Amino acid sequence: MYKVVLVDDEALIVEGLRKVVDWAGHNCLVAAAASDAVSGARAIREHRPDILFTDIKMPGEDGLTMLAGLKGEFPRMQIAVLTGYRDFEYAQRAIRLGVARFLLKPSKMDELEEALDYMTGVLDRLPQGKREDAPQEQGDICSKRLVNSLIFR
Repeated sequence: MYKVVLVDDEALIVEGLRKVVDWAGHNCLVAAAASDAVSGARAIREHRPDILFTDIKMPGEDGLTMLAGLKGEFPRMQIAVLTGYRDFEYAQRAIRLGVARFLLKPSKMDELEEALDYMTGVLDRLPQGKREDAPQEQGDICSKRLVNSLIFR
């Protein structure tokens, strides 16, 4: 099973994700949740997740700064950003950090399912035991999809 960490300062979002998403159906297990970037980074280092869902705007350090600090340690971790902000600068920073999906709140269930399908698909294609060793597989197609989803929403 793939381990998932959820990081969002809105407890309702975290609980909603825990309860609404069919994690087991995607071969996933929510290993931890955190309410800010500092505790999120701690949870990521402790649980070494395969998948991360994170907010951007949180008290203290923002989610993208947290990701920048963890990028080198967890190059294979698949990341989905959940945000209520449509700021294109955030999307550009997310692309540079190798984020797999940029989802706007409130997200529709099919958007969450698609993001999870995509990220588990990337992980499924990795050789067993190599999830954290190989360089990240986030090519131009992912970047184009991210930009298109922001522009053509």
